[in-house]
Amino acid sequence: MGLIAIDLDGTLINNQHEISAENINAIKQAQEHGHTVVIGTGRAYFDVQEILGKASLSLYTIGANGATAHSPSGTSILSVPMPSTKAKKIAMWLEKKDIYYEVFCENAIYVLKGARDILFQEVDSLRDKVSNEDFQFINMHLEKQLSQTGYVFVDSFQEIFDTKDKIYNILAYSFINEKRVTGINEFKEEKELTLVTSSPFNFELEHQEASKGNAIAYLAKVLNLDLNVSMAVGDSENDISMFKVVTDSFAMDNASDEVKGHAKHITSNNDENGVAKAIYQFIELNK
Repeated sequence: MGLIAIDLDGTLINNQHEISAENINAIKQAQEHGHTVVIGTGRAYFDVQEILGKASLSLYTIGANGATAHSPSGTSILSVPMPSTKAKKIAMWLEKKDIYYEVFCENAIYVLKGARDILFQEVDSLRDKVSNEDFQFINMHLEKQLSQTGYVFVDSFQEIFDTKDKIYNILAYSFINEKRVTGINEFKEEKELTLVTSSPFNFELEHQEASKGNAIAYLAKVLNLDLNVSMAVGDSENDISMFKVVTDSFAMDNASDEVKGHAKHITSNNDENGVAKAIYQFIELNK
């Protein structure tokens, strides 16, 4: 049958950092109808496995915004690492600009020791400059960002490159708009890189051929799946490439207007089981 691709944060995962029972049931129903369900996320594969394990789900996983793909059993299907020289230059620039960053590798997410203090200081500086509602929103995103699995803390970025681990993604994060925009402007014209955002407060850099859409197309070819019967659901700019390769694209109601503009359908938000509703609609359309 077909392929169903689902983003995680802001999509399958609700604001309590959980996958709801309704969403889990919908995924299992899709599998019973013969569809292959794929997670497409910016998160690292090992982090995704932790989340899926808690929900008793066994799914194909596209990680690092399309730089990796793994089977439900953990077999690597796709690997598109960044050139290490390019990754090193990016890390050096971000550190010089005092921008927090994470390096997603094959076996870990590397972070400089003490680097989280940058984020804590940024949040503290905004305490009296934004509304209580906005401050809660900022803290929710900070908690979500730091709750991932697989962090390894190092003394210097050189230690990361000395491991010879494959580097799939560098995520930069800042609650200060000027810092974030400066970073985006620095790298957005780099021809060897893909730049995407998956949160109001980040930008991510990876190999120019890495995208969720490219990974879906590759996975469909490997698994002999029919993309004429396919759907994707997401909420962020990095999900747009998925929308372009499937027949039925669903934007979450909590997505930006730009993301919604690229989708064929709009579903409910991530606290209202929007994924389940999209899956049920897709199943009905493809009976």
